[in-house]
Amino acid sequence: MNQNMLHCFTQRDLCLHALANDLLVQVKATLHEQSRAGLILPGGSSPQALLPLLAQGLDGARVDVTPSDERWVPAYAANSNWRLLSDGLPLTTCLDPRQGVTQTQAAQNWGAQLLQWPPFSAVLLGMGDDGHIASLFPGMPGLETGLDPDATPAGLPALAPQEPRERLSLNLAMLQRGQWLGLLAFGANKRDLIEAVQKDLPGARELPLYVWLQRSPRPVNIYWAP
Repeated sequence: MNQNMLHCFTQRDLCLHALANDLLVQVKATLHEQSRAGLILPGGSSPQALLPLLAQGLDGARVDVTPSDERWVPAYAANSNWRLLSDGLPLTTCLDPRQGVTQTQAAQNWGAQLLQWPPFSAVLLGMGDDGHIASLFPGMPGLETGLDPDATPAGLPALAPQEPRERLSLNLAMLQRGQWLGLLAFGANKRDLIEAVQKDLPGARELPLYVWLQRSPRPVNIYWAP
């Protein structure tokens, strides 16, 4: 039985406030021990409401941020995760994953830069209704390598089932460099997937989410609301 912590809330607002508070506590503890703290945060609509709560309490001048994954679109496109984080946490230093002119080059250089950071203070992921995490999608070419916890921590080119299909993602080994690991999920379908993974039900091992929750080097803090 794994030691993941499932935090359930009746309202999304309550969930986000609790998550923000826990993240701020973690970052402050990191900054007490070292000069800078690194954060890996997801994009998308669910985490967007989290950012103002974090911005209120972060010592942004000492915090480095980058998204867990990114669409291969211009940095300032409306659906850019980097733009979302950069706008939402303007006082932090936000690393753009687009560190090259090609998708593969960008992923490699992004991962190499992140390896220069100390172990991340916190890594928070979202999840999809198909059980994907970051841009590690079920059935994606190269998925097995991307989900190998013993691989070299890195960025990698990824392929989504919907447009824009080309993505950049951190691999599992890089995501597991966090001193605190978390998952944010809303809705009944995602709760069902989490429970299937936690109980190791048939078919659950096919989900990228399974590896995040069941093969983690430390407990994952799961925040869920309807």
